Amino acid sequence: MKLLVALLVVSLAVLLQGTKPTQGLHCYSCNPLSTCKRKHTIACTEEQNACVKTYRKIAGYTGIPDFENEYNPTMDVHVLERSCMAMDECMRYKLKKKLATVSCCSSDLCNA
Repeated sequence: MKLLVALLVVSLAVLLQGTKPTQGLHCYSCNPLSTCKRKHTIACTEEQNACVKTYRKIAGYTGIPDFENEYNPTMDVHVLERSCMAMDECMRYKLKKKLATVSCCSSDLCNA
């Protein structure tokens, strides 16, 4: 029985050695100087545990598809930025932005 347990422990150790360490959060990224219609992903730093999206509703949205938008051609918002931040920083940023909506989320690529 002890031999079986030892064999199981060794097998498990070998399996775990072959796995990669988990990587941090991944978010979509863009800024106001570039277009936020193209998908671009970045790996966040260890301290950055939130994906952020800042956007405004499109006034007079007609529903006409924008096929340059890789996220959603019929999106009724204009995205100003997508990035990584620390969650507490994102919450403060959310309170500070008055003319745009800020969303903070914490799963991979949740800021589409």
